[in-house]
Amino acid sequence: MKKFAFWLIVPTLLSSCESFLDLTPPDDVADDAVLTSADGLISARIGMYNALQQDAYYGGFFPLMIDAYSDNGAAGGYDAPQLNQFNEKNLGADNIFIDNLWVAAYQVIYTANRILAQIDGIADPALSDELRADIKGEALAVRALAHFDLLRTFGEHWDVTSSFGIPLMTEADDPMVPKGRATVAACYQRITDDLQLARQLISNEDLVYGTGLKSAAFLTPHAVAALQARVALYQKDYAAAKQFASEVINSGGYQLLEDPVRIYRERLTPESIFELQFTTQDQSQYNNLTYVRDDALRVDVYFLANRLLNDFFNARPGDLRAQLVNFDPAANDGSIQPDGRTQKYRGEESRDNPAFILRLAELYLIRAEASAMLGDLTTCQNDLQVLASVRGSTLPPIGADNFMDIVQEERRAELNFEGHRYFDLARIGKVAEVIGQQVLPVFPIPINQLLASGGLIQQYPGY
Repeated sequence: MKKFAFWLIVPTLLSSCESFLDLTPPDDVADDAVLTSADGLISARIGMYNALQQDAYYGGFFPLMIDAYSDNGAAGGYDAPQLNQFNEKNLGADNIFIDNLWVAAYQVIYTANRILAQIDGIADPALSDELRADIKGEALAVRALAHFDLLRTFGEHWDVTSSFGIPLMTEADDPMVPKGRATVAACYQRITDDLQLARQLISNEDLVYGTGLKSAAFLTPHAVAALQARVALYQKDYAAAKQFASEVINSGGYQLLEDPVRIYRERLTPESIFELQFTTQDQSQYNNLTYVRDDALRVDVYFLANRLLNDFFNARPGDLRAQLVNFDPAANDGSIQPDGRTQKYRGEESRDNPAFILRLAELYLIRAEASAMLGDLTTCQNDLQVLASVRGSTLPPIGADNFMDIVQEERRAELNFEGHRYFDLARIGKVAEVIGQQVLPVFPIPINQLLASGGLIQQYPGY
């Protein structure tokens, strides 16, 4: 097995600046011998999706800790100072959970880059042009997703003129050489270019297993379009965000469910655009981190629902999404109260909860916000009403002076504990107002990574 030296440092509780990571992506993607045949490429494709499912990334921690650092969430767990930082809304550059995320996301990028570096040179009669293009497109989309997640976590994603982007890794040997921050504009250019090319390459058919149309467990053209809509909204390219969201909504391939509980109890529902699958043998951490068991204590649960989320839903009588948080004193140990627990990741026996990366509801919310920013309040009202009609919420009249507040309330009701709230507050400039004056809109670059870069990465001001 070939391993490549990597300038990122492995985060451990006792890590030092002299301990470097020998990075080996899943399924030996780093081994040149694997990427020489159609079978090897298919194995590498599986490994790439597995890399997304790491515990520190979409296996549980990433979306949950993003919400924990907002008014949606709170931290439980044992008395661990680095977990308490989320509860106290006072993150430090020494936080191991942030360090784990940084390394996991760059592992995903490295895995995609290994595929992209080798795929055009594979000479195997069993590898059709269609399959080659499909997997290449998926690798580009996965790389774009990971770069974007890093940008919105560690960079000033709301300001395209900012120099506080993230290191871009676009070549297979990039991990050998430390890199500093790219500009935010350069990051968006890389992300949008990758997604645009991915759209041209990816098929909607499952060319690997020959089972017909791809399910939402794989990246499809619609999933890429949905990600393009999200990226464009953050980039403040509202016309593009509206266009991409409309493509997915108008495709007819997805459907809002009248019972929101179904989204999280079932798998690959009509609402799912991109949903990472887990099994009883390959479990995610979602249940373990948010519910555990009926009689769990606060020390058992890492990420809790903030009491402020209870106040929020109490002010929304009839909203069916209130079923997905539980603040009932009879259902939560006294040590958890007055906080509660999300119900989105129940399934204490199987613990195979999916990662809901892209859902149809978000596309309605994206188009509503983008439309209003373009002065089209009618589309904004209509899209929010479509969602409200199936979720039981009541909308006030929407005008130029209140549309953003209403959109953000709907996003909070719909997307809590899916990793959006902190990012939403950052991009509309309300982190300090809502979460606390001491809270910065960007996570700190982990101290281990600052040291590993040899000073090339500049820490975000204030940390």
